[in-house]
Amino acid sequence: MQLPLLLPLFSFLIPIAVATPLDPRTTCSLTNTISDGGFESGTNPSAQTPNPWKVDLFFGSTTYSLTSPGSSLSGGGRYAFTASVYPGPYTPTSGETLSQVLKTCPGQNYSIWYDFKFNATVENACSLRVEYPYKDTVGSVTWGSATPGLVPGVWTRDVVLFQAVTKSDVLKVIFRCTNGAKNLISVDNFVAKPYTGNVY
Repeated sequence: MQLPLLLPLFSFLIPIAVATPLDPRTTCSLTNTISDGGFESGTNPSAQTPNPWKVDLFFGSTTYSLTSPGSSLSGGGRYAFTASVYPGPYTPTSGETLSQVLKTCPGQNYSIWYDFKFNATVENACSLRVEYPYKDTVGSVTWGSATPGLVPGVWTRDVVLFQAVTKSDVLKVIFRCTNGAKNLISVDNFVAKPYTGNVY
């Protein structure tokens, strides 16, 4: 005759039974993943302190600056980041790395769109490499300066897909030239968005 007591007991236990740790994707924001993705703040990235971009790992006589105008593609603005990749007097290899700590949600899939251009082909001796999280390592896409379809001085748009690992995943953009080659390599208009498809 205790059956009537089972109903309130059962209804009381339901929320306890389904209570699980919060999905990490619900505890962080899906907006503002990348800060100053178009470099429109006009603030030159720092080699010491992120602002939010950071530039380091220099090789050769490479320098960098914000150049104007930015990308000619939709969303481009007044500025772009340009790496002046030049060899040093004692090394044929030159380059630098632009990076930013993203505001990501672990387990969330993302797309990152960006624009880039090379100033010259230089027989594919120069490259642009974009690195992003991939499971417990990193994924990347590399564009050579003489990649078929690229036109020197003309902006191209690309997209990478990844699943966030932490709340502070790192996006890296690596500029390189070898064999004594030199080039101006520009990037602009980084935009991150939640992605609903499969990224693996």
